Formats: sequence, C-alpha cells, structure tokens
Amino acid sequence: MIRVGLLIGVIALGVFLLIRLEDKTLRTTVNRHIKLGAWTEGLFDAKTKELHPEALLEFERIVKKKVAIAHYYIGWEYLADKELQTQFGLLRSFGWEPMLNVNPYYFSGGCPATKLPLYKAIAEGNCDDFLHKAGKNLSQINKPFYLLFAWEMNNPKNEWSVSYTGSSTDDFVRAWRHIYTIFKQENATNVIWVFCPNIPDNLDTPYSKLYPGDDFVDWTGLDGYNWGTTQSWSEWVSFSGVFTGPYNKLIAIAPDKPMMLAEVNTTDKGGDKGAWYKDMFIKQIPHNFPKVQAVVIYNEDRNKQENVDWRVGATHESLRDFSSAIHSEFY
Repeated sequence: MIRVGLLIGVIALGVFLLIRLEDKTLRTTVNRHIKLGAWTEGLFDAKTKELHPEALLEFERIVKKKVAIAHYYIGWEYLADKELQTQFGLLRSFGWEPMLNVNPYYFSGGCPATKLPLYKAIAEGNCDDFLHKAGKNLSQINKPFYLLFAWEMNNPKNEWSVSYTGSSTDDFVRAWRHIYTIFKQENATNVIWVFCPNIPDNLDTPYSKLYPGDDFVDWTGLDGYNWGTTQSWSEWVSFSGVFTGPYNKLIAIAPDKPMMLAEVNTTDKGGDKGAWYKDMFIKQIPHNFPKVQAVVIYNEDRNKQENVDWRVGATHESLRDFSSAIHSEFY
C-alpha cells in the first residue's frame, strides 16, 4: 500500500509539474509581441512622390486594428532628398514606423552609368558622392527606420537583381558593405538594415552567398506569396509550404538576427484565402516561426499586372477572417 501511495504521489507530482511547464510555455509564447505592418495601394504615389496616409488609415479601419509599420517603395536617389525627412515625420505622426524599400540603378548626377556590372561599380566607389549625400540626409532623421536595400536581389526577374545586372554575389556583398560603411561615416546610425531575399532560394544566387554578414545586417527578411492557381506555373500552397524551407535557411545563416516577413499574402484562387490567414497568424507564426518579429502585409490589387488580387478584402469572407486572425494577442 505504501508503494501504491508513493506511486500515486509521484504521478500527481509529475502531472502538476507538467501543467506548470505548459502554463509557463503558454505565457512565454503569449508574451511574444509581433509587429504588424502593411503596404497598401495608394499609400505612396511614385509619380508625384507624395504620401497619402489616408490609404493606410482606411486599411486600419477595415481590418479594425492599428498597424505598427508603414511600408512603401521609392527610387534610391530619393535617399538624398530632404523631403524624406518630412515624409517620415508624417508617418510617425500617425504612430507608424517607416519601412522603406529601395533598389539601386544608375542615374545622372549621382550614380553615372559605367561598363561595370552595377554592384561592382557601387563597390568600387562610382556612386560615392551620392551615397555620402544620402548618408548625411538620413542622419538628420532622429528615429530609426527599416531600410530594405535591393530587396529580392535573388529574383532574376528584377532589374536590380544580381543576375540581371550581370553582377556576382561577391559584388553584391561588397556593394552592401560599402554603402553601410559610408552611411556609418555620415552618422546615419538610425538605419535598421534588413537583408530581404525572395522566396524561393535561388541556387544561382543562394542566400548564403548574398548575406553581407552579421556586422552589416540588423534584421533578416523574406518576401513570399501563395499564388494559388492564378499563374500557369503556380498551385495552392499553405503558409508553411511557402515559408518553412527559406525560413530555416535564413536561420542557419543568421541565427541571432530577428526576422520579418517583409511582403506576404495569398490569393483566393485555388483555395480558402481566409483559412490561409487564420493558419498563418494564429498557428504557424506564433508557434512554428519563433524568429519572426514583424509581419508586413502586401495589400494591393495586381489583377492588371499579374492576374492576382492581394487585397485582404478581396472577398467579404477573407476580410472577416483576416481581421479576426490579427486580433490575436500576439499582434
């Protein structure tokens, strides 16, 4: 009887400790906060170079939640324009952290064209006058902002990609480090450098050969989409099917860096768009992607360009499910 009583006591203690452990794990997970951000159609007019914060305010209204990050895209010569300081101030007045995508190219008066591949020319100092001006301008912005330089540099379709420009992966790494060094010289220490390749990992220009090194990167990022059946080459893929492999590769390269999903969305063609959102926000990111500390939605109708609608409100059901999912305590 003593042995039976002892056994029962041991089992009870084990159950108690297991419950406490699960409770602690749950509280630790819930205490994790993931920033939510968005690019939404109309936020920035590339022709007039004007911001329209009302577009992001409307996005917040329909999803019934405040976002933390305002994401937009500009030409890289604009980094030297003082108007950028005004734009960032405007975004911050609405409580948003600016996140900027810029890609390099030759332009007169700052980065003159040469016979060299683009990234080799940058690395060898051909654009230094412009870069010093840009660094000085950015140093006047008092608060941090995310800079995604040459995002999706591994996507051969992008005109600024390593392969499209005829550059090597070594050229790219040297160019990134060169720009980083100049900005530091100009005291632009408020720049949060985000290394953000595209999904999938390209065997010709793999993440591992493009990564500039921990001393030159603050965050890593990934751009990934579920294209469903909108393209002749695509099929419906779950969130984990899109991100798991590339996520693990980036973790192996930069295990100590926080990660963002800098562009992410799904179509509604070929599957359940709303269910995809719920799986992403409620299950996958909180529990299976612990390095992800920010998620930035790409919210735009691209039917005319790519035969796909990335808007979260493409259907009433998708908007309902998206809004419900982001009201999780994690975001």
